[in-house]
Amino acid sequence: MAPSRREVTQNAWVVTDLEAAAGAWSETLGIGPFFMGTYPASLFEDMTYRGAPGELTMKTAIAYSGDLQIELIEPLGDAPNAYRDVYADGESGFHHVCFWSDDLDADLAAYAASGAVTVNVGRMRGGPRFAYIDTRAQFGCMTELLEPHPHVVEMFAGWRERAEHWDGEEAIVRL
Repeated sequence: MAPSRREVTQNAWVVTDLEAAAGAWSETLGIGPFFMGTYPASLFEDMTYRGAPGELTMKTAIAYSGDLQIELIEPLGDAPNAYRDVYADGESGFHHVCFWSDDLDADLAAYAASGAVTVNVGRMRGGPRFAYIDTRAQFGCMTELLEPHPHVVEMFAGWRERAEHWDGEEAIVRL
């Protein structure tokens, strides 16, 4: 069942108030800056939910703690999705670990063979494919797989660099 890469690159939490959560992480833990953006359904293509057409909308804030990416997610809309499978509206908590995937289709087949169900699969317009797999029965949280698209890898590297030199000012950078 292991993904094609076995290094956890991201830990992610579902939150009810993205700006407040990012501020708390920065103030309490000294982690920042958080890069915050809104992702409407129109930003994604080929989106499925449990094998049927689906929709995903959310706001996210991403920061780094060393090499580990921290993602805070505020789900938007009423469509069923991997976030709402774990937390109802108004609830929050740890949601998933993320791995890069060098072969998303092979990784999804391996997870399916182990009994894990694919919840969401989609592609960012002009960018990478990604998937959420329900691995809560195996280890208590979802798993996200993300293809290493050059633009995204470069963007994340820039954010990682900014975190290394962050002076505590400007805890939130709006995208």
